[in-house]
Amino acid sequence: MSVEEHGLSHVIFVANNRLVRVRYSGEQQVLHTEQQSFFFYCPEHNSTFKGYFDGAIRVRKIKILFLATGQELKVNSAKFHNKVYQAIKDISTAIGLAENEIKLRDHQHLTFDIFAKDKGGANTLSHTFREIADRYESQRQSISSAHTSITYVIASIPMARRLLKGADIDYLSDEPFTKLYQKIESAFNKSCQVNKIDQAALLANGVSPFVRYDENEVANVSGELIYIGVNPNNAETRFCVHWEADKLVDTLRFVFFADKSDETHHNYGKFVNQAIAAVIEFSDEVDWKKESDDIIVRVHQHIMLNV
Repeated sequence: MSVEEHGLSHVIFVANNRLVRVRYSGEQQVLHTEQQSFFFYCPEHNSTFKGYFDGAIRVRKIKILFLATGQELKVNSAKFHNKVYQAIKDISTAIGLAENEIKLRDHQHLTFDIFAKDKGGANTLSHTFREIADRYESQRQSISSAHTSITYVIASIPMARRLLKGADIDYLSDEPFTKLYQKIESAFNKSCQVNKIDQAALLANGVSPFVRYDENEVANVSGELIYIGVNPNNAETRFCVHWEADKLVDTLRFVFFADKSDETHHNYGKFVNQAIAAVIEFSDEVDWKKESDDIIVRVHQHIMLNV
C-alpha cells in the first residue's frame, strides 16, 4: 500500500457522508453522530489503518484521513505533509485520476484552557504562529502558490449556572432566554470592541461550526452543523450572531476570523492574543470562575491545494 511505503502509520478511509472531526484524547476511539464522525487519538501512542463505510450506499465523496504521529508534531509537520502529498499522488495515479482531482487539506489546531494558569498550572506554552505554507518554506518544504489558507480561533464556553444569574428568565414565556442571550451578546460585542476584533461570530443555537475557505462567504445552518465560509482577502468588518430565545444551549461558541493581514508572520501572534484577550474580557464581564471552570480555545490553521 502507498501509505505504508511512505511511512504513514495512522490512516483512515472514510466514506459515510459525515463531516470528519479530529480531537486529542489519550484513549483512541471513534464516535459518530447523524452528520459527524469524531476521531479521538493521541499522536504519541495511537496508530491504525481502518475504514468506515457502507458498501450499499454511494457517498458524495471519499475521504482519506492522515493523522500525524510522534512527539514533535510542529517540528515534523512539513515532512508529514510531504509524505501525505506523495502518498496521495500515488493513490491518484493508481486509480487513474486526472491531475488536481484530489483536494488535499492540511488541518492543524492547538487546544488549551486559557485559564490553566489560574488553576495552578506551572507550565506555560511558547508557540510561534506562522501561516502553514510560510512555516513549511522555512523547513525547506515548498507548497504550491495556488493553495488557499484560513486561520480562525474557536472558544467553547460551557453554559455555566453563573451565566444565568442576573438575567431575567421567564420560563413560562415562549422565548424565555431572550434577555440572557442579549446579555451574552452585549458582553461578546464589548469584548470584541475593546480588543479591536472586527471579524467574529457568536453561536448559541446548539449547532457545531465548521469553517472553510469561501470567496462568497456563505453561511448555512443544516441540522447539527453550521457552515461558515471565510474569505481572508476580505478585511471588512463582519459579525455573525446565531441564538434561539427558546433554547438553552450547553455550550456557547465564539469564532474569531483572521484576514490576510493577520496571517503575516508579525501579526499572527497578535491576532491569537487578541482573540484570547477578548475571551478573557468576556469572562470578566460575566464573573467567570477562572480557578475552577475551563474555557477551551482551539487555534485552527488550514491550507488546501489540489493534487
